[in-house]
Amino acid sequence: MNQAITRFIAQKKLSPHSQSAYFYDLRQFVELCHETVSPQELAAYQLFLQDLKPAAQKRKLSAVNQFLYFLYEDGQLDKFYKLKLQQTVLAKRPQKTRANLSLLWQETSEKNGQLIALLIAYLGLLPSEIGEIRLQDINLDFQVLTVQKSNRKRILSLPKDLIPYLKGPFSGTYLFDKKGQTYSRQWLFNRLAAFLRLIGKREWTAQFLREQYILGQLDAGKSLEEVAKLLGLKTSMSLEKYR
Repeated sequence: MNQAITRFIAQKKLSPHSQSAYFYDLRQFVELCHETVSPQELAAYQLFLQDLKPAAQKRKLSAVNQFLYFLYEDGQLDKFYKLKLQQTVLAKRPQKTRANLSLLWQETSEKNGQLIALLIAYLGLLPSEIGEIRLQDINLDFQVLTVQKSNRKRILSLPKDLIPYLKGPFSGTYLFDKKGQTYSRQWLFNRLAAFLRLIGKREWTAQFLREQYILGQLDAGKSLEEVAKLLGLKTSMSLEKYR
């Protein structure tokens, strides 16, 4: 998408300052949407906007909507998605607080959903990353997990409490293995939702659990840049709402 952003900005008559603002806002949008334009990713982006000041929300929405129309006109999207500023978005959002995640560790019949929840809440992984974990990526001797994404590799330390949940028994190629293949993201979300319903937290989501990981890392004294690296992000732009 970087090339599309560059072409979009090039065809507009903007001052150097405005060009920089457009580039920053659009790179942030693309990063938050994981390089994919879909109703689900756009909804997540709008949730991100809710934590920003009204002026920043309006500026970013204007840039993104122009860019979405450019992608549609350019034939890169089959329909024009236009984001709207909800009235509720203008209201001041409550300060983000840490939740009590002890419920995630209780005995349950939904073992798969529980492990997915723990990997999100305590390692900050995306469901798509969890689905790609191979058994060979887990080193219990050194208590680390190797995560590969877009030709980038990161090594994450495994919390001691999580180790027993990764001892198996597992078989096949992947941590969640479907006869040597990966499960769909929908399967992962369904298993997670089933577990969260079982523990009485149906309002919790993958996004909520990942945010709890971010808040935990910040409370531990890590900078936004350090947290971005742990999450596998190229920049900390998508984390600016935590400043």
